[in-house]
Amino acid sequence: MSEQHPRQPAPPPFSPEDLARRRRRSIALALVLGGLVIFFFAVTLVKIGPAVLNRPL
Repeated sequence: MSEQHPRQPAPPPFSPEDLARRRRRSIALALVLGGLVIFFFAVTLVKIGPAVLNRPL
């Protein structure tokens, strides 16, 4: 009833160059995302203006 699928061979392990490339790409992506967070935070502060500091606590 159920067909037996042939087992696929395991993929080859990553080479050191592949791992280094993946690490650089991950760092670049983290920096871009961090930059976007800072950018959106700054834009939000500019749009709200200095009046956000004049509120009762």
